[in-house]
Amino acid sequence: MLDSTNPRQLLIAVLLWSLMPLLAPVFAHVVFRALGHRFSWRQLAAIHIGTLPARYIPGGIWHTVGRAAAFSGLGARRRDIAIFVLLENALAIGMAFVLSGPLIALYRGLAGWGLIAAAAGIGGLLGLIALPSLLSHRQARIRESFSALAYLLCAGVVGVSWCIGASAFVVFLTAFPDLDLHVAPFEAGATYLFAWGMGFIAIFAPQGIGVFEVVAGDMIGGPGSIKSAAALLAGFRLVILMSDALVWMVYRAGRLSLRHPQ
Repeated sequence: MLDSTNPRQLLIAVLLWSLMPLLAPVFAHVVFRALGHRFSWRQLAAIHIGTLPARYIPGGIWHTVGRAAAFSGLGARRRDIAIFVLLENALAIGMAFVLSGPLIALYRGLAGWGLIAAAAGIGGLLGLIALPSLLSHRQARIRESFSALAYLLCAGVVGVSWCIGASAFVVFLTAFPDLDLHVAPFEAGATYLFAWGMGFIAIFAPQGIGVFEVVAGDMIGGPGSIKSAAALLAGFRLVILMSDALVWMVYRAGRLSLRHPQ
């Protein structure tokens, strides 16, 4: 299988995922602007990209912790940072299930993984509908400071981001032409989002490690090849690592060139 790997497809997958860290500051910009802050995309991009290495510190929380500290340094209040973290995580899991659940149910029917995905999609949709009320209940005067339009924009940014991430996953799979896939491309993309969501809610598995591979491997590879498929899918984490490293190195190179212009 590895002998027939297509490096070009792997490169495209890396470049596609590299767009994700560029969209994340757009999300932060919408959130903080709605909360009364005027942070620029450039400031927020520097924070997000500059703290990317912290994502790979064991525990899975240090990238969030690093960004929260940087937001505080810009003048964001604790309440506003808490809203950002809640929205970022709740919209990520909610949109992942909303985008993947109906597609998986459509392809597989309401049985097995199809039924679970359909239930997750309904749960995700209900969660997205209830989230503004939850924020309103937990945060003082949130309805006055965070508009419905801002909430929809945030959901839209997350949705676009997930579509890019799912596309990168599908391209990654096409890099292995000998892989015996049991899913169509759209179902493969939906499977990535669903498996990611399952890993996210598995609190016993930091960053979903193991859970994502097993769920996606079973859905994509079929019952007879779950181990080999799961092992291959673990390689997608390397694609994400390479993408983050690429974006971070370009960012650092840009900062160095500005400090030491020729």
